[in-house]
Amino acid sequence: MVYFLLFFISAVLVIVSGIKLSEYGDVIALKTKLGHSFVGITMLALFTSLPELISSIGAVTIVDAPDLAFGNVYGSNVFNIFVIFILDFVFRKGSFFKDVSMSNTISGIYGLLIMVVTFTGFVIGFPVIGWISLLSILTVFVFFISLYNAYKSSAIELLPEEGSVPEIPLNKALYMFLLNATIIVFAGLLLSKSADQVAIITGLGQSVVGALLLALVTSLPELASCYGAVKVGATNMAIGNLFGSNVFNMFIIPVIDIFYFKGSVFEFVEPAHLFTGLIACIMSLIALLGIKQDKFSKFRVGHLSVYSVYILAVYIVYLFVTLN
Repeated sequence: MVYFLLFFISAVLVIVSGIKLSEYGDVIALKTKLGHSFVGITMLALFTSLPELISSIGAVTIVDAPDLAFGNVYGSNVFNIFVIFILDFVFRKGSFFKDVSMSNTISGIYGLLIMVVTFTGFVIGFPVIGWISLLSILTVFVFFISLYNAYKSSAIELLPEEGSVPEIPLNKALYMFLLNATIIVFAGLLLSKSADQVAIITGLGQSVVGALLLALVTSLPELASCYGAVKVGATNMAIGNLFGSNVFNMFIIPVIDIFYFKGSVFEFVEPAHLFTGLIACIMSLIALLGIKQDKFSKFRVGHLSVYSVYILAVYIVYLFVTLN
């Protein structure tokens, strides 16, 4: 009972801090002229991915559960794309996809690419340097290329920024942004410990708990911050956050490989994670198609984009297969 309560308290802290991150991220985007695309892809994506990072490191260091960590990062990518359906459901001002910037599209493509790169670790035995797989080094390389290209494309975009400049001072926004990020770090550590105990108590197993429960909770900052971004009219920042978070989540795999001293972490995880990763790729492809095609589509389901409905359908299939 104690671990369920600890899990709940940690989740609440993550949600509340995630909402605040989006609010102060919006202030930073407008006051620094960095723009919603760049802030969404980098700062907001990085800090809302902190629960995944910290809980995954905790999973391989504190509880020796690499399956929990892999289920967390791949499952979080699945849920992050599902958030697009949720946002489209609450967004009633036309197509949710229509104003997505090129830098966010590039980030989504790289998120898809870097996931495919990590899949090879399940089928190919890469050489190791010390205990770290060469694949982890390759993943880091692709990660930094994606950041560079997203930055270069956001620098040349001339899209108008959404929303008026808020009255909150920039110094206060930066301070509160970092404070809430710190809260997320500590809450993420509590999540990893409590999630492992929940897996033991319920008998669901680390892979399932990681891919569903832990992934859901550690993705709540993305949901909360994106909902906050939509509320202030920064839909482009919301998309940037989701795609950027998926890229950062894949960067977590090399990090946990570094922290797992028994050998290459790919040798100690179940191949079942490939299914979760494949679902994340399919959902990402649907989202990218929505960005390119939804503006031309006449067919809608109520006010929803048909691509959002496709995302919902794939997510339901994912839940059904994972739980059975």
